[in-house]
Amino acid sequence: MTRNVKRFLAVSLLSLAPSVAAAEQFDFGGLEFFRGEYVTAVKTETFELKARHAEGGASLLANPLQTFAVGNWTGVNVSFGGTLSGVRLPIPPPNPLGPVAKPSVNGVFQIEVAPATSVTQTYFYTTNPADPTGAAKTCLWQLAVTYNAGTATCSATIGQAAYGTQGVICYLDNAQSWINPTTCDAQVVSAME
Repeated sequence: MTRNVKRFLAVSLLSLAPSVAAAEQFDFGGLEFFRGEYVTAVKTETFELKARHAEGGASLLANPLQTFAVGNWTGVNVSFGGTLSGVRLPIPPPNPLGPVAKPSVNGVFQIEVAPATSVTQTYFYTTNPADPTGAAKTCLWQLAVTYNAGTATCSATIGQAAYGTQGVICYLDNAQSWINPTTCDAQVVSAME
């Protein structure tokens, strides 16, 4: 009977090996440093942005401004990629984005979008633009803003994904990321390590 139990455990543990090996690529050490404000992507995750109402009477007819801040904690320059859409790009994404000490944020860009519309912004930073899903550290974020014509309000989700074989950690700062439901202005603060 003991032999059967040992054989069963050996088979069970062998079946877990690929999952453990894949999980090792995304090390979650050091989360205490951020006091729970940042969340990391295992592979792909989506979060709903919290609503934050602005003070004053901002108009829904004004073009909403989407502000993105990224911290590059990889120790090397990273390159920008993605698909951004809007009325104009008042502050373009920094490319390349140099490294900065943790927990600072050193890359900021803004997109002005049309009022009363749903829009999706997809962007990533990578250590290897020639092979972002291979020999690289790559973090991809996707902001999806949904406009509800019935209530004249916006809501948003942010997805983040980790790619590459060099052990990247992707972060999203839940405390600093938000959407204003009445003006549709949004802010996303993220980082990669």
